[in-house]
Amino acid sequence: MDDLDFSHCGQADAGLLRQVAISCYAPYYRDLWEPGGMEAYLDTLYEPIVLAAELADPNLRFEIACLRGEPVGFSKLHFRCDRAGTSNAAYLERVYVAPAVAGGGVGRRLIDRMIAGARERGRDWIWLQAMADAQKPLQRYRALGFVDCERTQLELPKVRPGRAAMIVLRKDLRAP
Repeated sequence: MDDLDFSHCGQADAGLLRQVAISCYAPYYRDLWEPGGMEAYLDTLYEPIVLAAELADPNLRFEIACLRGEPVGFSKLHFRCDRAGTSNAAYLERVYVAPAVAGGGVGRRLIDRMIAGARERGRDWIWLQAMADAQKPLQRYRALGFVDCERTQLELPKVRPGRAAMIVLRKDLRAP
């Protein structure tokens, strides 16, 4: 996808970021939530005051991917976010792409950009969490050199029983 562009999000992009985040998240995770749960979760994450504070935080980077000028994905990275056993680490909190471009390399390029950003900031590790039952994303992360290091659970209200299992994966950024 040569006509793919990326931009860092600033305060002026809050509305667009909210729109892209919700439109890219909802198709994949609707079945994760009991009725009303997904809407409440997304409203909390992308509430204007919360989003404004995150966009102003120099420890965070949001990026939007656009294909021919249309937003098709986004990512969020914490430049400094250690986890037990993983110090000097960045946390890749979110990478979502629109269903219309899934499998086309948009997510891969967002991840590559965030890995590069973490390396530029001198991080030794980058880690992320994925749903334990999300086989395609897990395969993609592992193919990029991420390895399983922990199992955990989503601690959110209205997640369907049996769907809260998560896998924490990390990648050593000191290796080529």
